[in-house]
Amino acid sequence: MEAGTRGRKPEITVAVIKELDRRGTLKNALAGRDEQELSRLLSFLIGNLVDARFAPVLITPAEMILDIYQPVIGQSSVVDKQLLHLQSLLERELDYQKDLLEVLGMLDTLFASSLPKMEVPCSGISSSNGLTQGESTASRTQVQVT
Repeated sequence: MEAGTRGRKPEITVAVIKELDRRGTLKNALAGRDEQELSRLLSFLIGNLVDARFAPVLITPAEMILDIYQPVIGQSSVVDKQLLHLQSLLERELDYQKDLLEVLGMLDTLFASSLPKMEVPCSGISSSNGLTQGESTASRTQVQVT
């Protein structure tokens, strides 16, 4: 994961993060970093968290990093600023996603109420009893067991 944060293709790093999370090893991969490694990782998250392609994947590691490195706040002014910036971005992104879900719910309701209710026609079958129009129960062929 370290080499991916330096490259120009965030898609690769995001894919690695997604796979580590799927395997349940992401928290271990994020923990135990020195100031320089943590700063580089925070820079990557800060730069890519607001990208709609990556936000759903990067929210999880951002939250993990805030949990893991909360006890070391105050040891490095650079990392402290980045952690505060990341926390601010994360809160904003979560608010955006919440707002988007509300809008999607409103749109679903709007579309559902604007569509006319139509009956689906069934050729020759009455909706009340399943008989073809003009057919009576007496005219149906009945199988008799002898």
